[in-house]
Amino acid sequence: MNTVHFVVVGGNILSRIIENPKQLILKKAKEILYNEGYSKLSMRTLSKACDIALGTIYNYYPTKKDLVIEMMTDYWQEFLYSVQKISDLESDIYVKFNEIYSELKNFIESFRQYWLTPELYGSPEFVEGGLKQEYVFIERLVIIVENILVKEHADNNIQVKVGMHETASFIIMNLITIVQMPIFTYESFELFLKELLK
Repeated sequence: MNTVHFVVVGGNILSRIIENPKQLILKKAKEILYNEGYSKLSMRTLSKACDIALGTIYNYYPTKKDLVIEMMTDYWQEFLYSVQKISDLESDIYVKFNEIYSELKNFIESFRQYWLTPELYGSPEFVEGGLKQEYVFIERLVIIVENILVKEHADNNIQVKVGMHETASFIIMNLITIVQMPIFTYESFELFLKELLK
């Protein structure tokens, strides 16, 4: 959706059409968050960065919380899109899992740097909204892995002795744990996984 933005220049009212203002707002908000930190992200600063009226920002995001949750959602969507692309590759299941692990590792490290800051997670409203979204996205990640397992099982490449969804959840939770506590390596986990799925 385009927005018409009016500007007064030399006593004349000029209008300009802003192509996809919501994407512009998200893009500039991410730039502020990533380059200057959460404390510098305000609706007024964002309005100046986008060169659009403050009211336009509030039309899309009535509160800073709404904006931050949308940014976090967008961040997760990009990650899930990249994992889905890996899932769609015509390659060995363990190559896919290794690539998913690498993508997850990059995602979590970046997430820690930008989203798990005391400024952001010191606020109960962001924690509550963020956790709700996190559970939804982790479940979507589990479903992507479950679909990989279903396809590989149908092609007789693996045997799943427990339910598909439970196995996918087991894989994702272990990958997350390996990233967060690198005492155990992905390579060791893959050896266990090969035993589990043979």
